[in-house]
Amino acid sequence: IIALAPVFIACALAVKLTSRGPVFFRQTRVGKNGRTFGCLKFRTMRKDAEHLKEQLAAENQADGPQFFMENDPRLLRCGKLLRKTQIDELPQFINVLLGHMSVVGPRPSPDKENQYCPAWREARLSVRPGVTGLWQVRRTREPETDFQEWIRYDLEYVRRQSYRLDLWIIVQTVLRMVKG
Repeated sequence: IIALAPVFIACALAVKLTSRGPVFFRQTRVGKNGRTFGCLKFRTMRKDAEHLKEQLAAENQADGPQFFMENDPRLLRCGKLLRKTQIDELPQFINVLLGHMSVVGPRPSPDKENQYCPAWREARLSVRPGVTGLWQVRRTREPETDFQEWIRYDLEYVRRQSYRLDLWIIVQTVLRMVKG
């Protein structure tokens, strides 16, 4: 976190200069063994993004419980870059220090999304959620497959987890961030 301080400051300034409101977005997520925690991210969307999400539901390009739009109108001017480079996720290292998350694991999701697939939920909640994971480095964003990939890659990670796999995921994540 100390090494990332200049990035944190630059991101905080970008968010503050492009919108009113907090620098961080905090959302209750479910971690290992069903424990809830406040997952931190740099705020990349307008303050009323959740309200607008309901109005944009018909334009959702993702299957399953998540929401995705290629050109999401809720994004701040700096939000698209922060998301594309995955820099918006860096505050989750604070969650790692607090013991809520690990560096690698299934992405933490809100309880509402976990209710979507109970069998999958139990497996993914058996390990600590991660800042990055197998789904983040392998997903294709193909129409009508994103949720199925999410389930498949989370279950594969739980089944195969090892230090070697974690290291490979970290390297792939860094490469994706650099490619932007």
